[in-house]
Amino acid sequence: MPVQEVPELWQDPEQMPYNPATLLNGMRLQAANVLADASQWLSLNNSDDRSDERRTEILSRAKFVDSRLATWPSLMPRDCWPVPVERRVIPQEIIDAGLHGDHCDIYPDTTICDTWLMWHSTRLQLFGLIADVSEAELKHNAVRSCQQGANDIFAAVPFMLGSKTMPADMFDTGFKYPCLPGKTVSVDHYHSAAAFGGHLLFSPLTAILERTRHLRPDQAQFALQQIQRIGRLYD
Repeated sequence: MPVQEVPELWQDPEQMPYNPATLLNGMRLQAANVLADASQWLSLNNSDDRSDERRTEILSRAKFVDSRLATWPSLMPRDCWPVPVERRVIPQEIIDAGLHGDHCDIYPDTTICDTWLMWHSTRLQLFGLIADVSEAELKHNAVRSCQQGANDIFAAVPFMLGSKTMPADMFDTGFKYPCLPGKTVSVDHYHSAAAFGGHLLFSPLTAILERTRHLRPDQAQFALQQIQRIGRLYD
């Protein structure tokens, strides 16, 4: 029997509204295209094939995409922004498990944290590319931005992994996670962080390790340690 089609039942009355995560995905796609073209160009064996014109084009595209990414946080509601928690109020168990620097960031939930991680990771990759194809002050600034991007990703590690260092039951609430003074960690966060916190961190940490030439030794070491830690947690 032929299927009867009733188009008016399947047509959306209007275009779906864009949200910040959707817009970020579009920017990340643009970044991926630039990074892919740059990788192909950098892989050319004959340096004569690496024309200055092509280098200038790639650099210009990378800077344009990053300029778009730089505006993205303004699209996020303020209550979805990361909130820093100083080292002095973070439980020692979390510090011992893995804290880089003098603070960590907390988020409303792991999904929002993941969105910010994708943003940081994409910019870090673009900064690494800009550093690879530029010189002098521009290269210096890109390296510095790359290192800051790594620190921003590191700041999410305690929120996602807490004090965990070994595998545990998903519903185990005996571990600690950072929170604002006077607040408590929700049961939902214990469950979601245990379920996929490490999985969401893996790609951004890998992006950091792929750009160790632009990082400080302590940053490369911390990224490797946390990837190894994730491997233990989900073994």
